[in-house]
Amino acid sequence: MCNKQIKKIGSILLLMSLCFLFAGCSEENPDNKEEVDISSEEKNREAVQAVLESEFTVPNEEYLVIVKNIDKKMTEIGSHTPEANEVNGVEESGVSDEWHAYEDLVKKVYGPYFMDYTFDTLISNVIAFRYHYGYLGFSENVRYEMKVSDIQVTKSENNNTPKFYDFTAQVEYTNNADEVSQHKVKGTAILSEPGKIGKFEIRDDGGLGEKVSLDRQ
Repeated sequence: MCNKQIKKIGSILLLMSLCFLFAGCSEENPDNKEEVDISSEEKNREAVQAVLESEFTVPNEEYLVIVKNIDKKMTEIGSHTPEANEVNGVEESGVSDEWHAYEDLVKKVYGPYFMDYTFDTLISNVIAFRYHYGYLGFSENVRYEMKVSDIQVTKSENNNTPKFYDFTAQVEYTNNADEVSQHKVKGTAILSEPGKIGKFEIRDDGGLGEKVSLDRQ
């Protein structure tokens, strides 16, 4: 066999081997991408579930201590004084120890699951622990409980909104008179990064907020 034929055959074999190599790579990439997608979706669902569990598991004893300390401090100094604004983190000259404790709790509980820009609004707008607020200003003998179950987190099927997740959760509320009611909570979350919430919105709490407000009266 002449050298030209050998070189020609060698070139064909090299070309074929490269084709098989790239074919193998093209088959592996979709699998890897699918694994990454599944992992990201799992992190996203876990983040939403963790926030729902925190928000609707009441009471949180650590939160209770902090909010009662804030309430006590404001009562002592008067709610309309500059010092009262300082307790709420408004005064630029400093932030009180009571408010620092609230910030630290929010960071510990919610920080791992929110984007930085979203997390900042939780504190500045006092959004975190929204359904725990019924305890603010309550007398010591007023207590209520919430338990959350059957949390469902579903990724959007719309290709234009791949980072959107709808969620539902069943919340059992027990008031101070031991009366029990059931509430279905619905909402939407946007996961800007795997496991990191960019937006969290409760669209319907099944009358839970209204029920808590009525029981405070």
